[in-house]
Amino acid sequence: MIQFSLNGQLVQEEQIDPNWTVLRYLRTKLVQNSVKEGCAGGDCGACSILIAQQDSSGAWGFQAINACIALFASLDGKTVFTVDGLAQAEHLHPVQQAMVDFHGSQCGFCTPGIVASLAALYHNKQAEGQFEPASEQEIHEALSGNLCRCTGYRPIIDAAKAMGQYAAPHSQAAISTPKVLADVNEFDPNAPKESSSAGIDHEGRRLFLPETEGQLADLLKAYPDATLWAGGTDLGLEITQQFKQFETIICLDKIQSLTQVSENNGEISFGAMVTYSASESYLNNHFPSFAQLITRIAARQIRNLGTLGGNVANASPIGDTPPVFLALNARVELASNKGRREVALDDFFLGYKQTAMEEGEYLSRIIVPKLSEKQSLHVFKVSKRKEDDISAVLCAALIEHDGQSITQARIAFGGMAATPLRAANTEKALIGKPFKLESFEQAANEIKNDYNPMQDVRATPEYRLTVASNLIIKTGLELFEPESLVQPHSEQGGH
Repeated sequence: MIQFSLNGQLVQEEQIDPNWTVLRYLRTKLVQNSVKEGCAGGDCGACSILIAQQDSSGAWGFQAINACIALFASLDGKTVFTVDGLAQAEHLHPVQQAMVDFHGSQCGFCTPGIVASLAALYHNKQAEGQFEPASEQEIHEALSGNLCRCTGYRPIIDAAKAMGQYAAPHSQAAISTPKVLADVNEFDPNAPKESSSAGIDHEGRRLFLPETEGQLADLLKAYPDATLWAGGTDLGLEITQQFKQFETIICLDKIQSLTQVSENNGEISFGAMVTYSASESYLNNHFPSFAQLITRIAARQIRNLGTLGGNVANASPIGDTPPVFLALNARVELASNKGRREVALDDFFLGYKQTAMEEGEYLSRIIVPKLSEKQSLHVFKVSKRKEDDISAVLCAALIEHDGQSITQARIAFGGMAATPLRAANTEKALIGKPFKLESFEQAANEIKNDYNPMQDVRATPEYRLTVASNLIIKTGLELFEPESLVQPHSEQGGH
């Protein structure tokens, strides 16, 4: 059984196709027509809803997600809000009232998703009843996953700037007193108390929601061909765009051990289910250029769903994080009911969408060495848009030096081959050379010996080789002439 709190009310579902998305369920079964379907691909944000969760101190945090590609089963045990749960009778939520007063809506199709995104920002900026005004950068980031074809954004941004000036949400509104599932069950004495991890069998299709890694390993032994759902920002597109139906789905959302981040003096370990958003603070502390890349991956709604483990295990040649993990000499922990083993990421990608995972195994953790004082990491993403776009070329370079010479170089590219791939000849051309800009300029000539790039709608092979070569030079410029470069927050997407 799937159980969750929706706008303060308990929802239970025993019979559901495992392939149903959140959006399909809300619109079809619950007739929540305020949640719109626009692109069905996580691009336009019209379907955005709110997920509320408590931290260790009991404080509530809010995230907007794309309902169109989120698996319905992933809602199990969660606290969910649509725009219908924001107001109380005639008392509109501050975001809603600001959108009305500043004329932030015309046709209204995109408005519910925009309100959901701004409501997440509003409540996350609220502390002890006081609203801390959002900066323009925070507003733009919150809205980066929402398209509006009518209004032109200016009145929407004006509404966002003013939303803190309105009275706090009505005390009787569901959003004012979020309920966890246990609270909701108090209103329904007949609600079952047993775990919902046993799963659902519907017309021959199966869904499982394991709560421990042990349960996951046993399920993979029984169903080795099952589809693992770890955020689903890519798999969701197979359902909505390709109309694919998965026979057996194992949803990993309830396995807490896979969401944990741990670190020691030398390494930081990310559970496979750590989302992009959850990783940002750790990456910003240890790998600032990696953290900047995370802000370039899709938009906030996708980053709240997508996971590091899913991005690596997907083994896409244009995945954004694998080249960076390759440059950082990361390892992955693979687990099954036979035990655990570590594999260097250098040995993990075997071919297009092929990895070293054996039958019954899953990726449990990504282990990343921290940078030493003599090392630096440089990450560049080249795409046609700043947000919500796929890389044409992605470069990650780890450079180590002793002040005189380059002692180590690990350089990896995405978008250049069937897998994320290191630039072996370019690395060799750097190691042992003087720690000077000229060394990078000379090494850039080796890119053509490292890659025979693919051609697709994003770029030609010639373009990719030219860009990749220039990014090696740019790595040198970032080390020796950083003042010559435009700052990352305004430069990306123009290369």
